Amino acid sequence: MPRKLIGQRRPVRAFPDGFPDRLKRLQAESGLSWAEISRRLGTHPETVRRWKEGQARPNAGHILALCQLADDLALGHLIRD
Repeated sequence: MPRKLIGQRRPVRAFPDGFPDRLKRLQAESGLSWAEISRRLGTHPETVRRWKEGQARPNAGHILALCQLADDLALGHLIRD
């Protein structure tokens, strides 16, 4: 039988403002294709497309991978404030 949550919710963390724009700037300045970015993050290209269009948000694991990728490319400042 599925468990019900009664009045309990996980805390909502603030998501970076303008994330799709930050992601687009990272792609433009890195010179990587969207397919290469998705490959390096270990996700499907359709998922990255939804992120850049603001239709979905990456999970914590993908955020960490994205930050690592940006740092590896010396572009971490584009992702973080």
